[in-house]
Amino acid sequence: MCRLLSYLGTPVVIDDLLYSPDSSLLNQTLDAQMLHMLNLAGFGMAAWDPASHIAASPHVYRTTQVGVFDRNLKVLANKVKAQAMLAHIRGVPYNSTVQINEQNVHPFKFDRVPLAMAHNGDLASFRTMRFDLAPYLDPRIGGHIQGSTDSEWIYALTLSALEDPFAINPPEAILAAVRQALSVIREVRARHGIERSSSSNLIFCDGINMVAVRYTFDFGRFDERQLQGTTEYLSMWYSFGRDYGLHDGPHGEEWGLSGSAADADSIIVASEPLTRDFATWLEVPEYSALLVRRDGMFRRAEIHALEI
Repeated sequence: MCRLLSYLGTPVVIDDLLYSPDSSLLNQTLDAQMLHMLNLAGFGMAAWDPASHIAASPHVYRTTQVGVFDRNLKVLANKVKAQAMLAHIRGVPYNSTVQINEQNVHPFKFDRVPLAMAHNGDLASFRTMRFDLAPYLDPRIGGHIQGSTDSEWIYALTLSALEDPFAINPPEAILAAVRQALSVIREVRARHGIERSSSSNLIFCDGINMVAVRYTFDFGRFDERQLQGTTEYLSMWYSFGRDYGLHDGPHGEEWGLSGSAADADSIIVASEPLTRDFATWLEVPEYSALLVRRDGMFRRAEIHALEI
């Protein structure tokens, strides 16, 4: 399984998210606290820097290298100050059938499409169902698929469900498209008699809005083929506030946000809390979506139940 991280708020140096905290995303490559496996199949990120040329278009960096050992990434992380970021370290089963290539590294962001997506999970028997999903793809979107992962198809199905995938869409429209994509997948799974537990934790970000989904198909139905890390409901947490940085905590200085929900201008969503102190983190409920929107100078987070 993989690890996810997304940030939306006042600009921060992305090194402070990827490297600095005790359980930073890159530290989770080798020492995730809520997943008992290594994540060695690549790193990727999309980072929206308001000071860059064409600020609406993110820096995109994807590599099959192990991110924690990537010197180029470290240099880039110290240079980019992002108002939004979606990052992912890829974890896969330890066998020779898995394809490790750049086309399969998250996040996915098709050309001219503002919305990017990263996935933590696995669709059981994806090869069996893949071509039954093709009729549900918008031809303008399906042609962009380059890799072999279930994740990229979930992304393409979601974009195909948007009225205009080439525009910035409000969080409600993104969530409606996610619901439709998951409904299509459930229908095709039923058609093939696929009932094995399949996690679909997803984060979508376009630099303005964020939608995070915590969902599993047929949770609890396992067999001997079950991938490591999926016998429990995959975790997802969020923290909101302002002034991301080092703040005094019960264990000394801790990286994180300060303030309250009422004056929050920033939010972090991650597979697991980035700090030793969990007190400022909330768990995204199972079978739900977290929507983040701008409200003047602030950002508001809403939880919506997913019944699919």
